Amino acid sequence: MENTNSQRTAGEAGWRLSRYNLSMQAPEGDGYLIANLLSGSCRIYNLAECYLLSIFASLDEHHPIISDFAKAGLIVNFDELAAIEARSRAITGFSNSLSLTICPTMGCNFDCPYCFENHGHGKMSRKTQDEIVDLARRMLEQSRVERFFVSWFGGEPLLVPEIIESLSERFMSLAEELKVEYTARILTNGYFLSKANIAMLNRVKVNRASITLDGIGSVHDRTRHLVNGEGTFGVITENLHNPIPFSVSIRHNVSAENAEDYERFRLFLEKLAAETGNNLIFTPALVKDNPASKKRGACFRPLLDERAAHIEALKYSARMTSFVYCGAPKIWDLGIDDKGRLYKCWEVMTMPEFSFGTVSRWDPANPIYTADRPDLFTSFINGSLPLENDECRACIWLPHCLGGCPYERLYSHVRCPLYKDDPERFLRTYWNRWHIKTSDKTAK
Repeated sequence: MENTNSQRTAGEAGWRLSRYNLSMQAPEGDGYLIANLLSGSCRIYNLAECYLLSIFASLDEHHPIISDFAKAGLIVNFDELAAIEARSRAITGFSNSLSLTICPTMGCNFDCPYCFENHGHGKMSRKTQDEIVDLARRMLEQSRVERFFVSWFGGEPLLVPEIIESLSERFMSLAEELKVEYTARILTNGYFLSKANIAMLNRVKVNRASITLDGIGSVHDRTRHLVNGEGTFGVITENLHNPIPFSVSIRHNVSAENAEDYERFRLFLEKLAAETGNNLIFTPALVKDNPASKKRGACFRPLLDERAAHIEALKYSARMTSFVYCGAPKIWDLGIDDKGRLYKCWEVMTMPEFSFGTVSRWDPANPIYTADRPDLFTSFINGSLPLENDECRACIWLPHCLGGCPYERLYSHVRCPLYKDDPERFLRTYWNRWHIKTSDKTAK
């Protein structure tokens, strides 16, 4: 007769160490800081707990520490690769939000050397606006999502504030009719962020903005100047002194040319936020070597040292376990340019050759057969996971990196995170970000 009371070890019960654990000595005191890139857990374990983790396979499967390790994802009894694929595919196919990135104009009053090679000069026609509203209605009815989100992009969208206001009011009415939540954000160079435009944006439910400042004074003006060459730093910072009722992410493009000013600019922004009372969020980003800047004769040396690794770790530690790199693989995320052309990625919205269809012809109820170029629609969805790549499948960073930018992976090149071979840097950055947030919440 089989002994049903026989005890099993955790190893015999099928538990094994996760392949996605990162660890380092605790920043303070004894023990180790251990994070799991799949579950997103991160905490300090004392030396006794670390010892038990090292021998967990020989412990009784019902030992209380086994349950603790399992909840943190440090040990698993399932196929982690299969879980990553299943969860990511579920998120891309069953999103509860509709997201449209809309360019009301591709024109811009700036002439940034690292930006798009050519800007347009027109603005979105009333006919295209009508077709966008009609498409939004059909997408909302087809998807049955709960949230409707719009990103105003360009060009410089505030060159045509009347289009933003008009379309927003129609979107808000549509959302109210269909009983979905509506919010928006805007990516702007900040030059036209006047009191009147701030009030308008707040009125049409824009709850966050993104503005780029490349440094202080002439450092910024060297790369982000008007078409006529005049500087823009003074106007933008003056606008940031206006009361702004929504958060503003201040993107700081960092290259080898301005890296020495990184800390000075961070402190400047911290002081500006304190003076104005506005919620200004410092968001550093590395300048990438791109074909557009080369064609324009601009030469930017990408920052590739330990400072670059820190900036990347700071940026990507915020998305520990998103299971989707960006909106491009999501079926209900689209980009629309000023001519009504549709895209799956905003990085290519100045390149009509990457458009998969138009607002007038594409039908969300029949997305493949009504697309002008179906492969450009399906490639971003099917290519959202790099599981066919043996190097990515074997990499500890897979649940965090997910192969990186889908556009770069599909059409350009794959670049691994700069901190890939320095996991301690990433873990320290993530802990500082997470621990500070937790401490702030506890203090409140």
